Amino acid sequence: MRKLIESTHVTLGGEIGSPQDWAFPYLDDEHMRYATALLAEADSLLLGRRTYEGLSAGYTAMALDPFVDRMNSIPKYVASRTLTEATWNATVIPGDVADFVAELKDQPGGNLLVEGSAQLVHTLAQHGLVDEYRLMVFPVILGQGKRLFPDTMPEPAKLTVADSRTVGSGVILLRLHPQVTA
Repeated sequence: MRKLIESTHVTLGGEIGSPQDWAFPYLDDEHMRYATALLAEADSLLLGRRTYEGLSAGYTAMALDPFVDRMNSIPKYVASRTLTEATWNATVIPGDVADFVAELKDQPGGNLLVEGSAQLVHTLAQHGLVDEYRLMVFPVILGQGKRLFPDTMPEPAKLTVADSRTVGSGVILLRLHPQVTA
């Protein structure tokens, strides 16, 4: 069974929107090694429509290096209510997203990696499909904007910290697992 990992850049206030406006000053070689290893462990990306559109426009215009090549070539699945087809080695998820992802998880293969995509993460978390959160917490406070988790949760989501470390730029790398309730 595959593991589903949610990975995102997040501010101290929980905002994830527009990381191109606040994350770049903190991206260093140590962060790049971490991101490269995370991507190498995955054999597919799961993306929401907005994240897919932003990443596809950005990565297809970048000069090729091993990380960019991997981002461009890895298979992608896009959750969207409006797209009917996709490019950038991507497939639009047909039907119910939670059912589709549950079936993907049951197939053999490497990790499924979700990049950002707040609405998709909400859906996957509600259905108990997220196995691990890999949050890169930046020493930035925006005070507003799109957040990784909704303002109201039906009940508290309890997590266990599996690992944490701080890279030289001050970014905290967190690896968290949802606690399974009996």
